[in-house]
Amino acid sequence: MFTHSPAFSGYSVDDIAGARDFYSDTLGLEVSEANGMLTLHLAGGGRVLLYPKEGHEPASFTVLNLPVDDIDAAVDGLAAAGVTFERYEGMPHDEKGIARPPKPEYGPPIAWFKDPAGNILSVLQTGAHEAAGGGSPADQVKADQVNLQLSMYPLRQPHLRPAIEAALKAAAGEGVEITVGRLSTFVRGDEPAVFAALRAAFRAAGSSGSTVMVATLANGAPSDETVAGIQDAAGAAGRD
Repeated sequence: MFTHSPAFSGYSVDDIAGARDFYSDTLGLEVSEANGMLTLHLAGGGRVLLYPKEGHEPASFTVLNLPVDDIDAAVDGLAAAGVTFERYEGMPHDEKGIARPPKPEYGPPIAWFKDPAGNILSVLQTGAHEAAGGGSPADQVKADQVNLQLSMYPLRQPHLRPAIEAALKAAAGEGVEITVGRLSTFVRGDEPAVFAALRAAFRAAGSSGSTVMVATLANGAPSDETVAGIQDAAGAAGRD
């Protein structure tokens, strides 16, 4: 029904002027204003609507993820602009506030912070994007497949591995292809299977305790050869 709908998401803020300054000046996003509301214009054509709400209560989950090629540079720049990073119990934060998972399959480095209204945002490193570089004929989209890039962050759990392994096993049980990468896990299959795998993985990970899961969905992905090249490049970088 909504296959071709230019959908957008939105969340509330308590001060439109303050939000405009933060998202435009601090984060450097393209921001437009109309009818007392803001629209964030994201790379790739995505949009997010920010609207004022009386009695606003900040979201308790991440409302906007900002992928970058160099998370250290991004965090340093945000810190210099006065941004304070959140630290969550059970997460392996470094001195900058970046959560760096102990193993690549646990997900990419990520750091959380809040906008002036208290909504949670994140900046996370997309090593696969950096390694892939520009497009090539080998990166043609497979239109009959849905592709999922998945990262998991178990919270306040004494051991991370059980939740991660349970999630991967549950996802694999839905008949999808799974590739465990250096920074994320890639899931590929038809649409019902991929969404079933996402649901199964989230439920399995959550059965061990609180879990943050970051999922990116697309109707196309690099070819098997390109994914292999990304894995090789990432492995070589890790050995340097």
